[in-house]
Amino acid sequence: MLLATSLNVLYDYTADIDRAVRRLHAARFDALDFNGCDMLPLWRGAAGELHLERLRAAAEAVGLPFVQAHGPMFGYFGDRAAEGVADTLRCIDWCGRLRVPWMVMHPANLPCAGGPEVRQAVLERNVSFLSQFIPALEQHGVGMALENLADTFGGQRTFGSVPEDLIDLCDALDHELVGLCWDTGHAFLQKLPQTSSLRALGSRLKAIHVQDNDGRADLHILPYHGQVNWDEVLAGLRAAGYQGAFTYEVHNAVRHHPDTLRDEALRLAVATGRHLVARFEQEV
Repeated sequence: MLLATSLNVLYDYTADIDRAVRRLHAARFDALDFNGCDMLPLWRGAAGELHLERLRAAAEAVGLPFVQAHGPMFGYFGDRAAEGVADTLRCIDWCGRLRVPWMVMHPANLPCAGGPEVRQAVLERNVSFLSQFIPALEQHGVGMALENLADTFGGQRTFGSVPEDLIDLCDALDHELVGLCWDTGHAFLQKLPQTSSLRALGSRLKAIHVQDNDGRADLHILPYHGQVNWDEVLAGLRAAGYQGAFTYEVHNAVRHHPDTLRDEALRLAVATGRHLVARFEQEV
């Protein structure tokens, strides 16, 4: 299992792509998560082509493949919906050129309290919205992995916060390029049982976001620095037959340090990840 991290683990990665990639390679990560969600505001227009080529070349030079990506995630049905669609299509194109197999997106976490009719309407709206991206996914050879959320994001029961929502959405879209992503921190905020939830996702599970928190806020810190039960997570990944990368989303464990300490923080992240990957592989 490859150990990967989102590029956003470093504050300055958008300004100095080459150095950021070299630092992650020096820390001994195996692969990268392309954070298109962060890149979009900076890369719109002609400059995006230059930045993308620099990133591709930097990763290729040190032999780090891209195993996942963060796509656009917010405001699908608000005032900027048209811009969100354009950004998603742009990000799918970028992922294709970086050979990213799975781009993670949030389902639209609309309120779905009020009974099964409301939930069904929200499900159908998500299916209708997300279906429009399937031709682009096919064209560029990129999969779309839909991520679990948490009710705390909206302060009420919101769609995508429980496994049943993700499973129903994935099955309704019914395409080989549509799968699921499990965020360990979001699941802990939602107080979900990690093992049985991951088992339920099964072969639909194509990507993971590995992060820890205290059960109150979405902290994005290293495993063992919060309260997530990692025995349960590993058991769930095994039960699901997960075959993807072990991908961190732990930017707050690294980038808040002074720059002179970030490489040490990255090495701790790698050591922690190697420990968890070894436990996963030994117990398969």
